[in-house]
Amino acid sequence: MPTFGGHWAAISGSIETHDVSPLAAAVREVGEETNLGEFLGDYEHLLMSGLHVDVARDKSKGTFGGRMIRVYPFALTLPQDSLSKIAMRGTEHDKMKFMTISDFLGMDFQCVPSLKRAFHHATSGKYLDLPQEIRDWEQDRVNGASYLARTAVDLAAAYTQNEDPLACELSTAQSIAILRPSMVPIVNAMNEFDRRITHYGYDKIGQVRNALLKSLTDEANRCVELGYEIVMSMNKSKASSSEFVIGTFSRSSTLKSILQRVIESSSSDDAASKVRVVCSQSTPGDEGMLMANDISPASCIPDDEFQQQIVGGKIDVVIVGADCVLSEGSVVNKIGTAELASVCNNAAVPILSSADRWKLWPDAYCPPLEVIFELIPSDFFDHVLVPKDAEER
Repeated sequence: MPTFGGHWAAISGSIETHDVSPLAAAVREVGEETNLGEFLGDYEHLLMSGLHVDVARDKSKGTFGGRMIRVYPFALTLPQDSLSKIAMRGTEHDKMKFMTISDFLGMDFQCVPSLKRAFHHATSGKYLDLPQEIRDWEQDRVNGASYLARTAVDLAAAYTQNEDPLACELSTAQSIAILRPSMVPIVNAMNEFDRRITHYGYDKIGQVRNALLKSLTDEANRCVELGYEIVMSMNKSKASSSEFVIGTFSRSSTLKSILQRVIESSSSDDAASKVRVVCSQSTPGDEGMLMANDISPASCIPDDEFQQQIVGGKIDVVIVGADCVLSEGSVVNKIGTAELASVCNNAAVPILSSADRWKLWPDAYCPPLEVIFELIPSDFFDHVLVPKDAEER
């Protein structure tokens, strides 16, 4: 490529003003630099996105003017019989070569900065050699983002102890972050872990771990307090009713704390109605069954029956968690949330999303979405509950 003569690179380019997303830019660049569209037609569904990579360059070397650039990596999975048909276009590349993944990761030829790291990001760490304990953590599909962020901090602290900072382009913390990129508190916590280790030094890992765990807990508690106040207020506004029914979807340690506290307070508050919690089964995964076991008392019903109860006016409010809140207010949560929110909107039943500040996403674009997550526009919710920044209070 022109910027790095004599270096191996991937198909790449800038996000243009008319590109609505990094994915749109990737589709356009592949079309400009290869002939894939001629024999595959639409190939957008073959692109798999990964967590962005920030690449810093030394100003003395001139490249990128010394500034940080943000790379949004994609892996393109192609049918085996298409490889012989691929041809490069344009003048940005001198030659093209196919190689196995192991050969690519082991090659010692000159590459553009962070090429191998971008590959690991695009493939969500599938080809990283990681401890089994981290791989087991990666497979957890029943606990929420706040819980997994705290366990991620413990894992980063445990396995960073044996890390060589000079020989490591992809730290333990970053390796953990790219495994679950949709769960933003994990990504934010791992970024902050590395930032603090860089600032304070590797001999302060224990202190960094403790400070991050405290911050995660403190922010979760502030989120619980806000959610509790809002739901209790809604309960008291309907105190003429003998029962206040709260519906929820998926599983969240934050929601568990909010709902348990509301149940306990309502039972001793004469101004509030008695609370009953109904959990939607939350397929696929059935996390709602676990959520019902977490809360006492609560029941779990199939998703379709849950929606029927909303339509029938048997549920007063629905509250869900969030794995990410974008700057414009959209929410990332488990698939099925958007459909549930639409049902609530049509039935005039309030639906709330609760998130702590570790779930705020600082990038302009939505994080990569694992297959179990979806993006829900902010106007699908009556309120997205996020505590104010400490400096704003």
